[in-house]
Amino acid sequence: MLLSQMRFRLLLLLLVLLLLLNSCTPFVAAQRHDVAQAAALLEPAALAVAQPSTVVAAYEQAFAYRQAKPTPTPVAPFTDDPFVAAQVAAMLPAYVTDLEQAAAWERYTIVAALSPDQQRVRGTVQILVTNRTAQPHPRLVFHLYPNHPDFGGRLDVTSATINGVPVASGTAYDDSLFWLELAQPLLPGATVDVDMSFVARTPRNASARTFGAFNQEAGLWSMANFYPILARQRAEGGWDERPIESRGDFVVSSTALYDVTIDVPVDWTLVTTGVVVAREAVNPGVRRERFVSGPQREFYLGATRGLAQVSGDVAGTRIISHYQPAHAAAGKRALQVAEQALRIFNARFGQYPLAELEVIEGAMTTFLGMEYPGVVLIDQQLYARNARGLETTVAHEIAHQWWYSLVGNDAQGEAWLDEGMASYAQILYYEGIGAFDIALSELEGFRDMYRQVRERGRDVPLATPPSELRGIYVPIVYGKGALFFHALRAEIGEAAFARFLQNYYAFGRYRDLVGDDLLRVAEEACACDLAPLYRDWVLTAAPVL
Repeated sequence: MLLSQMRFRLLLLLLVLLLLLNSCTPFVAAQRHDVAQAAALLEPAALAVAQPSTVVAAYEQAFAYRQAKPTPTPVAPFTDDPFVAAQVAAMLPAYVTDLEQAAAWERYTIVAALSPDQQRVRGTVQILVTNRTAQPHPRLVFHLYPNHPDFGGRLDVTSATINGVPVASGTAYDDSLFWLELAQPLLPGATVDVDMSFVARTPRNASARTFGAFNQEAGLWSMANFYPILARQRAEGGWDERPIESRGDFVVSSTALYDVTIDVPVDWTLVTTGVVVAREAVNPGVRRERFVSGPQREFYLGATRGLAQVSGDVAGTRIISHYQPAHAAAGKRALQVAEQALRIFNARFGQYPLAELEVIEGAMTTFLGMEYPGVVLIDQQLYARNARGLETTVAHEIAHQWWYSLVGNDAQGEAWLDEGMASYAQILYYEGIGAFDIALSELEGFRDMYRQVRERGRDVPLATPPSELRGIYVPIVYGKGALFFHALRAEIGEAAFARFLQNYYAFGRYRDLVGDDLLRVAEEACACDLAPLYRDWVLTAAPVL
């Protein structure tokens, strides 16, 4: 009789759990060519209530203890290198010593003027380029992302010199790939000074038909990738000269340091990567601001007019939420979620080392969220509904500050590394605030998405490049990617998984990693052989569910 009652209770519990899972709307960030799968994300749902986990509480207690201890006054570093010394302002004090790696990073100095009425940016960029490969470079290669058809705008280089001497140039792929010819090959370890003048033009009110992060609409003029970006250098030699694939994220770039000065009309507010270090009036109608980035993979530039803002602080990082005044409740909610996410991910992954992080409401339309170093863009539809989709999207994009920005990977080749991790971070976020039912529904949503792909016979290895994922990018990169990290967690256990997250971040910060790096770090965390797991999920399409 006791056994029968136990069975009945177990069956009843299972039924309640299934009903709960079916009532929750799973989230996956929509991609430009897979937007149909995003419709359910806009349905209203209850927002989670923050109940920090013991992991976060322990981290916060340890952080408070460290802050309470007297800290010796640091000696001003890098006094012999003013460019690097200026970057200190963008870093948390405990991470200023990261700048000792500055020799490993390119340096960008950008001076530009904004003309919002013409949607035009006119400027110059100086880049110190070092050959970081074992082979000579016969030319220097850059990406002009706004010339990709999806951007709907234009970026033109109007003049270029190398070490002060004009040089020949060329383009490919609708002018999105740009190169400068060198008079003499650039030898391994050698450095040249590149100066370019450029003009960038964005569309206006075009988010329904083009990439909304390069567009002026709904109070936000977003100028993502407005300048020439040095192509990534391949370890074996040469440059990454692949054509840009629309599916997934556009930019593949390595860590660099930025010093950026912008002239902007006084009725616009600049929102950028990094922090402002100087501000002055140019004339009664124009303000000049200078920003430094700290080590970042690219420099985001935006300007707002008519948006409101609210700010907070988490462990020394200032978080600013920019939102349309009509969406004040959602704008404040976005700040709260960003604060919660930063606390949870600081505890789970390791400290975010930079001084500022901004969340911006905009008209994205064809995608729900987009990450940039120190800045995330969130679509206005999510603010209008102020439902669970807003919370999950903000948490996902905040996670990208670790997975893409701080720890880099090839988004055009191994997109699962950052998108799968950021997707699994949604589950970690909800666990971190004590919303375990929503964490379960997120996991079940990823399973459902991936199962549908398998049942249609379209499963592929996670290592498949995005260019080959037509119609299945989201379920493979986001769904199967997140499920891989859950399978890894189940395989190695909670303690080893916690070590893996911390060690992977510590090992990969500011570096460009590949899947084999992840495997090696995971095996070190568990002291076990994970080759079969990695083979079944990443290298083959073996049945894994």
